[in-house]
Amino acid sequence: MLSLGNPSHKNILNFFDIFVNTQSYLAGVKIQKSSKMKKQIVKEFITVKRVLHLPSDPPPPPPPPQRHVLAVGSCTLDMIIIVDKPLVPGQVQRTKEGSWRRGGPAANICTVWRRLGLECEFLGVLSSARAFESLLTSFQSQGIDISNCPLTNHRPAHRSIIVQRNADSRTILEFFNANQELTYQQFVGAVDYQKYSWIHFESRNPVEMKRMIMAVIDFNERCPESRIMLSVDLDNMRPATMLMASMVDYVFARKTMMRTYAFMNGREVVWALRDGMRAARARWEKNQPRKMPYLPPDPPAEDSDEKCNGPPNNQPIVIYNNYVEGASCLMADDTYFKVGSQIPPEIVDRVYVNDTFSASVIYALHKVQMRLRDAVEYGTRAAALKLTAIGFDVLRCMPKDLIGCYYA
Repeated sequence: MLSLGNPSHKNILNFFDIFVNTQSYLAGVKIQKSSKMKKQIVKEFITVKRVLHLPSDPPPPPPPPQRHVLAVGSCTLDMIIIVDKPLVPGQVQRTKEGSWRRGGPAANICTVWRRLGLECEFLGVLSSARAFESLLTSFQSQGIDISNCPLTNHRPAHRSIIVQRNADSRTILEFFNANQELTYQQFVGAVDYQKYSWIHFESRNPVEMKRMIMAVIDFNERCPESRIMLSVDLDNMRPATMLMASMVDYVFARKTMMRTYAFMNGREVVWALRDGMRAARARWEKNQPRKMPYLPPDPPAEDSDEKCNGPPNNQPIVIYNNYVEGASCLMADDTYFKVGSQIPPEIVDRVYVNDTFSASVIYALHKVQMRLRDAVEYGTRAAALKLTAIGFDVLRCMPKDLIGCYYA
């Protein structure tokens, strides 16, 4: 036992008290530091939390929907028969070659677009008959949008195509019904102009087609930033057809026009179309009602350049293709050029060559952004490739640009 009266024991007690006081002081400092650190952490957390919840900028608007191309026309069930000799009335011929395909210029153009990798839509009257189910299925399997097509219960449109072997001639017997033609009201109710950047028309009913084209032109005037390019496929030179064709940007003439109107070459075809469209457009503008009060335009001055400019530059570009002689093109300023022919060593199928050319030129101009001459040459090469096989599946091997065609 230690005695408290001993001075050494007092020193020990004093040292113990000092040690206890020192420990308690240090503990208090630690507690104060810890409390300060906690307050600092809480303060910083509150600051970060406030910063995270500050009002931020509104999110950017969604990108505009991607615009694609539209083909307006017909879809038919084509029964193709290949014969060795021309048919004679009362004669029976048997052949082992023939096929059933989905036809119609507008439907074929959509097929070529999809084979080349271009998003497209078809607009035309389709039949809900059971014989037409395979054609609807083929549209869906190829990825062609037909959601806006009106359906009818009438008999589906069909054609019989008789092709003579080793001859550039064929006979077409087409079933025509007014219920299978697309009307202006159906077109206006189905088309959303903001979705399309190019609309191609098949020349069927020129009166209704002209109203459709005028509706698109009105949209282009209201929204010039979303302008839609227009093109049409021609097979005749009637006045109503010429008036309709004078309002578009590109005119594709079919090969049958040379034989129908006895033209010598493609240059005569494109110039005859240009003259016919100018005459039809002049008659139409002359018969339009004049706005009151009407003031005639002032004649151009003698020293001005208006007299020397020639025809206006709002004329459509006229293109004609014949795989035997090549493609002829007449530009809006009356500049003519020609692209050489592309004839394959062996011709297998001549059906739908014009549709392949038109669709390929539109693809090159719209998707690849080629120059006009390069686009026409690309179309001739695609048509030559189509001649080497039956159908359009061979176009999957078609290069996507003109440079690839040179090395293919």
